[in-house]
Amino acid sequence: MNYHHIFHSGNFADVFKHFILCLCLEKLREKENPFFVIDTHSGIGKYDLTSELANKTGEYKDGILKLFQAKNVDPLFDSYLKIVKKFNQTNPDQIETYPGSPQIIKQFLRENDKGIFAELHPQDFLLLKKNFAGNYKVKTLN
Repeated sequence: MNYHHIFHSGNFADVFKHFILCLCLEKLREKENPFFVIDTHSGIGKYDLTSELANKTGEYKDGILKLFQAKNVDPLFDSYLKIVKKFNQTNPDQIETYPGSPQIIKQFLRENDKGIFAELHPQDFLLLKKNFAGNYKVKTLN
């Protein structure tokens, strides 16, 4: 199987998964103790939704794009949407970049928290490793 996250990044399942991930990480941060997160299917960490590959399926249009453009979104989505908007500051009215699980996790890591991001696909792993180079809180594995 040759799975690439880019084809599915930001789809409704991704939005649901990342929304729940944010809620879990918020709870972990409530305690002072450090926490440790392992992401076993990390992909590259962030995705260009303007790319040809993302638009091959266009799945993000029925997921993050709808939520990003929605009015009166429930406040439970605030931390998740704040992270998504952080990756789209150049043009805040449009979504061009979608943060994957590693980038979302990174936003929640405090000084003593740690993360391991693993990716099997060799080319995707190289991009993941590059995206997190120099970050002492994170280790990438292939």
